[in-house]
Amino acid sequence: MDKNRIRHHLSRQTITEAAIITSVIALLSKVVGYVRDMLTAKYFGTSMQMDAFEVALIIPNMILGLFAAGLQTIIVRMYSEKKEESREKGKVFVNQLFFIYSVFLFIITILIIIFSKASVKIVAAGFTSERLNYASTFVKMLAIFGYLNVMTGFFTGVFQAEKQFFYPALVGLIANIAVPICLIVLTPHIGIYSRVIGQDVFGIIFFLMLFIFLFSRWGFFKKFDIKHIDWASIREFTSLVMPAIVVSSLSVLYQIIDKTIGSYLPYGAIASLSYAQTVYLIPYSLIGAPITTAVYPTLSEHVVSNNSEDFLRLFKKSFYLLVFIMVPITVYFTVWARPIVRVLFERGAFSTASTLLTQKNVLMYSLGLLGITLSDLFRRAFFSFKDTKTPMLISWVSVLLNLVLDIVLAKLLASPGIALATTIVTYVSLIQYFLYSRSKHYFTAGYLGNILRETLKAIVPGIIIAVLAYFSLRIIPVQAHAIKIFLISIGIGAILFIIYVAIGKLLKGEIFDVALSYVENFKQKVFRR
Repeated sequence: MDKNRIRHHLSRQTITEAAIITSVIALLSKVVGYVRDMLTAKYFGTSMQMDAFEVALIIPNMILGLFAAGLQTIIVRMYSEKKEESREKGKVFVNQLFFIYSVFLFIITILIIIFSKASVKIVAAGFTSERLNYASTFVKMLAIFGYLNVMTGFFTGVFQAEKQFFYPALVGLIANIAVPICLIVLTPHIGIYSRVIGQDVFGIIFFLMLFIFLFSRWGFFKKFDIKHIDWASIREFTSLVMPAIVVSSLSVLYQIIDKTIGSYLPYGAIASLSYAQTVYLIPYSLIGAPITTAVYPTLSEHVVSNNSEDFLRLFKKSFYLLVFIMVPITVYFTVWARPIVRVLFERGAFSTASTLLTQKNVLMYSLGLLGITLSDLFRRAFFSFKDTKTPMLISWVSVLLNLVLDIVLAKLLASPGIALATTIVTYVSLIQYFLYSRSKHYFTAGYLGNILRETLKAIVPGIIIAVLAYFSLRIIPVQAHAIKIFLISIGIGAILFIIYVAIGKLLKGEIFDVALSYVENFKQKVFRR
């Protein structure tokens, strides 16, 4: 590939390239995160200082982190609209938003520092004396990380609006390496403070590298025009951000409800749910989220330019691709939950009993993989239309339903009941998105009916391979080494995937045609280069 083409691909990426780049770097980030957690466990274990750090990290993330997702999501839509009018106007709008929100969030950061001890007492009422003092000190030190985390989310949204996914993902990976480096270099000298400093260094590197690129390469933050701030657009942006922030806060409330109900169950329930969430979210974070993130800026552009035909075509292709991928992955993670859990966790204090409990939770959670990815795609489609209130209403319904189902199903099934409640709520949310998108005329009834019929053509072969996968468990030696079982399950999974595609083609499913065309186009691009 010549230098000009390389430069082009590094400056902007297609949807396919963006999804692949985000997936690969997300995988590498998980590896770095595993090393970080391994070193943290090695040096500090479950010590009193580590308890204090975990609580302290929650506070700035809980207060400031709620803004990060909202700012990142809405800036994509608003900046796309402004730069459609004029690129310079778009830059000035971003600059003014940065100025106003950086000042506002800096004030909140100062308040977090001032009231650090009070905030710790709210989050961890059981902390006293030394643990309370440690946590309070850590909150003061980590407040800057919380602030920078929001700003980097804002910057990342600007990059995504410019179809540049590679640089912020790569910078995030590089910055993340700072944490294990600080642990290795500083722990012998300053102990637990090395973990706190590592988190701050991560935030500083991430912020500076994104800011410098935006400033030097694209000319942002050079002209603020403070005397002529577009207050109407700022108010519109804020009105869109606030519901998005509520959606983010409700996702935190989900976790609080699950843990609260789980605290009434036998010992190990909460921990097993936490491990299960780590497992079942792997395909979502590596495949689902990268795809929905990659298509969102283009969906927004199509809405801004009033190009409904391309919007509908892109949404349908994205929907079909997610269904094509997530149906067999759901089968794999539900049927072979046990070998997955054994490979990832079964060692040391994590016993066979722990595996069995976590496996049941993984099974129940994984049934919702299709729902969570498709709901994410719908949510971003709504955001493209500047509709953040509807996703907020759907989230409220989901939280209330989750509370009721948690209580009922936990009594019947214990911790797997809590996981099942989450799965049920996920599909109820998806149904609401279907109904609201029709009533608000984002999609027609015929369009939605068509994608539902095509989805059934993927679910039918999915059910068939699920039955075959279940019977395959009889030929897998359960007592064999975890790695051996895991590799056997992958081999069987590959065979079942071929069967899944073959049945889908026999049913003449459009989903399979779309997905395989993506594969063919990607192969042609690779070989052409």
